Amino acid sequence: MSKLEDLMRPHMAKIATYHGVDPSAELARKAGIKPEDVIRLNANENPYGAFDKVAEALTNLDLHLYPDTQQRKLRAALSEYTEQPAERIIAGAGGDEIIDLLMRLFVGPGQKVLDCEPTFGMYAFSARQADAKIVSVDRNSTWDIDIPAMLEEIDESARIVFLASPNNPTGNLLTESDARALLDTGIVVCVDETYYEFASSSLSHLLDEYENLVILRSFSKWAGIAGLRVGYAIASANLIQHLLDIKQPYNVNIAGEAAVLAALEHRTELLERAGSLVEQRQRLEAAIDDMDGISYYPSRGNFLLCRFERRTAEEAYVGLAEHGIFVRRFSQPVLGNSLRISAGTPEQTDRVIAALRTVV
Repeated sequence: MSKLEDLMRPHMAKIATYHGVDPSAELARKAGIKPEDVIRLNANENPYGAFDKVAEALTNLDLHLYPDTQQRKLRAALSEYTEQPAERIIAGAGGDEIIDLLMRLFVGPGQKVLDCEPTFGMYAFSARQADAKIVSVDRNSTWDIDIPAMLEEIDESARIVFLASPNNPTGNLLTESDARALLDTGIVVCVDETYYEFASSSLSHLLDEYENLVILRSFSKWAGIAGLRVGYAIASANLIQHLLDIKQPYNVNIAGEAAVLAALEHRTELLERAGSLVEQRQRLEAAIDDMDGISYYPSRGNFLLCRFERRTAEEAYVGLAEHGIFVRRFSQPVLGNSLRISAGTPEQTDRVIAALRTVV
């Protein structure tokens, strides 16, 4: 009898685990502090949590009923919000599911998936699941796309490129000229605008010109409902219909749908919260400007990538953790002595600034 691994698809059996962030209780245990003393600034979550009216929408739901497979209410509400036709929109269980659907639709074993390091790790993770050839083209010194290098990699086996705007973790935007250069090749270009509500910048106006463009967005960050896992994509009606055809029938549960509908109804208040987080990021920038031994890269997201010049990133991480502040560290050499710090509440920003002054 064969071992279990012998029956597995070889590329799947070898995939390394994608490690997300630890829960607060685990962070507290490792740091030797109480869970209530943890300041989570490591996942770009919304520190204000769900808006009250959004949380109230989750009561008295018909939990015994399946959700609408065609997402009619959800897509209609998203259509009104994005000013795009409903037939151009699909919702998913977070943006991660839509990334997976795009892989299933376009990518076969050995075919190329392109991204630009450093960036969101799920693009490469999903490519490995698809048994694709992941090609990560390094960004330049200002974290912009190296278009000549990208164009060299786009051949008959190249299927899709993933580009975040603002990019996570660097915070910079994808320029329209760079997007057009890639779109003009005919390859599918997925522009991940998860942080759109913080950046107030989008390439969605190009959708009428390019049927190979996909805009990806999320409710996790700006709407404060990361735990419910709802994202959506905007693309040509033809592409969206294919994604609808291959998705799991009930992929967005009724709690996620109810939360999104409530969030869109109260988007004015939620966008004010997003604006507050941008202000806190700017406060952090101003404070760092007055510190020696630390610098940052300009960001259009709700986070800041900081470079430590006198300490290693690991030393800085441990020093912040001793103050109950948890940020994102990286293993990629290209990020050197860098940590990503999410924007927090005014009180959290006060604590971060005070802690940084002792750490740097």
